Amino acid sequence: MTTPMVTRHPAFDASWRLGVRWILIGAATVLGFWKTWQDVWFSAAEGTAIGYVFVVPFLCITAAIGISLRRNNELPIHDRQTDKIVGGIGLLVSLGIRMLLMPRYAENYQLMHLDVVAAWVFLFSAAVLVFGLRSVSRFWPVWLLGIGLFPLPYRTLGVLLGGNRFAFGIIMVVLASGAAAIAVNRSNRRAVAGFAASVLLGTIALYFTVQRFPTAPLFLVQLGPALGSAILVGIAFYVYTRRGGPMTPLDRPVRRPTTPTSGLTTVAVFAVALVMFIPPLPDQNLTPVSPGPPPAAAARILVPGGWEQRAVTEYSWPRRYFGVTSKLTRQTIRTTEPNPAWDTQNRNRTVQVDVLSVRRPSTLEVYPSQTMYELENARVSPKVAIDIGRGVVAEMYTIVDDDLLLTWSNLNFVWVRSPELTQRITLVSVDNHEPDAQFPEPAPSMATNGANTLAVLLRGQNAVSDTEPEYKDRDMLVTLAGEIVREQQW
Repeated sequence: MTTPMVTRHPAFDASWRLGVRWILIGAATVLGFWKTWQDVWFSAAEGTAIGYVFVVPFLCITAAIGISLRRNNELPIHDRQTDKIVGGIGLLVSLGIRMLLMPRYAENYQLMHLDVVAAWVFLFSAAVLVFGLRSVSRFWPVWLLGIGLFPLPYRTLGVLLGGNRFAFGIIMVVLASGAAAIAVNRSNRRAVAGFAASVLLGTIALYFTVQRFPTAPLFLVQLGPALGSAILVGIAFYVYTRRGGPMTPLDRPVRRPTTPTSGLTTVAVFAVALVMFIPPLPDQNLTPVSPGPPPAAAARILVPGGWEQRAVTEYSWPRRYFGVTSKLTRQTIRTTEPNPAWDTQNRNRTVQVDVLSVRRPSTLEVYPSQTMYELENARVSPKVAIDIGRGVVAEMYTIVDDDLLLTWSNLNFVWVRSPELTQRITLVSVDNHEPDAQFPEPAPSMATNGANTLAVLLRGQNAVSDTEPEYKDRDMLVTLAGEIVREQQW
């Protein structure tokens, strides 16, 4: 008796082949950047704005479904040699970002998250190798939308818009509206209408969420209004398009991938993913977080004996960077009596004490202490860890300004004074001991930080590093820091 041949339905066969390929690509991306996704998840759980990274892929899927439903039959014409060249170069670029660029920007890892950029390049390159450049390029609006994954532009734009929950949420609403416009884009009028409807709906939902649930996790503020508005607009346009006809979703035939399956290509993708999985994430060399005294009525520190307070300055700009409840106070203090060990001419020394108060210590990881100042053409020394008493560990480094021919000494320590209050205390001195000596002003500059970033990219870390530091005021700052710690009401 002859065994009948089992044949699979063409739609099932196409779905199976398509699904398996995307599962393999997704598994390789998750494997290669597993440490990245863990770090992003923990950071989002601690209240930082990086949680939006998990929203963008859903928006891209929404846009890709819309494009797929509009695609005409694709001719099986592919240049597999070109696919391998483009995909291979892309994998090398992703590997270079992960292995070469990230160590250069170790201290700014949380701010830039270059590994997320590397993951998007890896995903694109793997798709080119598996599906072919011709097929992947048909979805170019989706890959362009994925630029919203890049953390540095997202954070920069959020800061420029005010740095509050609504600002970070409205950026996601616009990205989601872009996804909705791509999904319903059967004509330019439909795209504009879809974008406008999604922006309007998402903005209303976002405003309601921020006002009605002011303590909701930032991740939910970014996710809910943006993704919900895009999905609702897509459903509305779907129902409108099919009015008077069948509403059955996904009733169109699934197209079988037109490129042949290659086991060698899959092995190459997973091999690169394994290489990127092995190294740890960069060490940011962050200031240790220590337990501090109970919170006081004022955000300032108590000035120890032997020092007098000469001025107090409040700054409002930290609200855009560290949250609406953050505060920055600069206290200018000066010795009441000269100390020959600190100045050979018996002059009184001046120190600036910058007290930054935030809700969570995780926000301080995004913006290290040196990013709080406009330091163009400045070189920063390696950090030195110092115990200043009561279990508080500080770090000290120097900043050399080659334009002003000045050297500033910075000593920082971070302590948690309550579950809702973390403070970073920065002591700043200058090697010019005259009363009118110039100190760096707390004023972060995106342009300056961008210039320093470009200098590191082109010339390496040595371009902004002081390789032969002199910690001239170490004794004075360590003594003052210890006195400040003991003076507070424990």
